[in-house]
Amino acid sequence: MLDLGDLQVFSKIVETESLTKAGQALGLPKSTVSRRISRLEENLGVQLLHRSTRSVTVTEDGALFFEYCLRSLGVLRDGERALQNRQNVPRGVVKIAIPYVLGQSLIGPLLASFLDLYPDVRLVSVMTDDAVGLLRAGFDVALAVGPFADSELVAVKLGVTECGLFGAPGYFERKGMPQNHVELPRFDLLATGTVDRRQRWPLHTATEQVTVEFSPRLVCNDLNLLRHAVRSELGIATLPAFLCKADLAEGMLVEVLPGWQAPDMSFYALFADPKGVPVRVRSLIDYLTEKLRPTLSWEI
Repeated sequence: MLDLGDLQVFSKIVETESLTKAGQALGLPKSTVSRRISRLEENLGVQLLHRSTRSVTVTEDGALFFEYCLRSLGVLRDGERALQNRQNVPRGVVKIAIPYVLGQSLIGPLLASFLDLYPDVRLVSVMTDDAVGLLRAGFDVALAVGPFADSELVAVKLGVTECGLFGAPGYFERKGMPQNHVELPRFDLLATGTVDRRQRWPLHTATEQVTVEFSPRLVCNDLNLLRHAVRSELGIATLPAFLCKADLAEGMLVEVLPGWQAPDMSFYALFADPKGVPVRVRSLIDYLTEKLRPTLSWEI
């Protein structure tokens, strides 16, 4: 098997007609250049160069071999450029795991516009409640709702959304509207979770923090289902702003106790290897970060 470095040395000698100049161009000492040419000639079983103390000339066999070297090295350079271009232009498959609350409300439209922007990228998107599990199973990136802490994964914050108190107008026509946080437990409160037990809502304004304890009328571990329950006039719930924008604009929901908010909700893109993130994956993360932040804002 011929050594690629030997071919490069030989080609440079023919081009410069000097072992010394070839070594200087390649950053090699003259002794290394001479040794590599001798090895190449031995492997080929022919003499490629006539060497004297004053000059270096190519033999007939050497001239023939030089033509093939130029072609081969040219093909390799083309391959190198192709790989560099591939690394700089997003292309290939990206496998992304998405929580249901994000996929149904936010990410779906963004994935479509991302594919329009990058026609050489293909997506495999799976909606799941175990996005991190799919990431560990070989997916490129997983989206998650924070706070998130896992020393084995890299987390890039995509954005933050405020969370407020919301209810349906029809509910308040029947039950009245709470005038302060102390009155909240007297109403039907709907909570996120999986266990039927007393719940706590940490709420805050710009100057005050309180904790509201209550027994929930409904406990639900899916924010979309919780939103539908609120729209169906079952009671009041804390929900992320992005999930309620359209309903607020259409009058399907109203904000309860404006100025009081639940803790913010953060969204993250998770991946396993920060050094080995392909440009197609990085482009998707950057795109989601750019597009999600205004979408997550409180403004309708």
